[in-house]
Amino acid sequence: RGLEPDALEGDFDRIGALLTGMEERIREELMPGPDLLDVADPLTHLVGSWSLEKARDAAWAAFRALWGLRGLPELAEEFAERVDATVGLVGRFLLTPLPS
Repeated sequence: RGLEPDALEGDFDRIGALLTGMEERIREELMPGPDLLDVADPLTHLVGSWSLEKARDAAWAAFRALWGLRGLPELAEEFAERVDATVGLVGRFLLTPLPS
């Protein structure tokens, strides 16, 4: 689109605020009550380790890095592949079923 990252940052932040609000409401609805906390301990730990804000910070940093590497296509492609692999790893971790 020919836009510099600074021109997109406001939109990125507005969407992020919306997503963070939705995540907070979903967590409140899905978190077990105190009586179920011991049974759900692995789930509580897993959910507690996820941070949408940190994921968004990483996504913005990756975007800025790719923007900076746009003149070096081979390096940009390699970096994008590494980011993709990392996101895939984290996604698989978050989707791994807990032992029953």
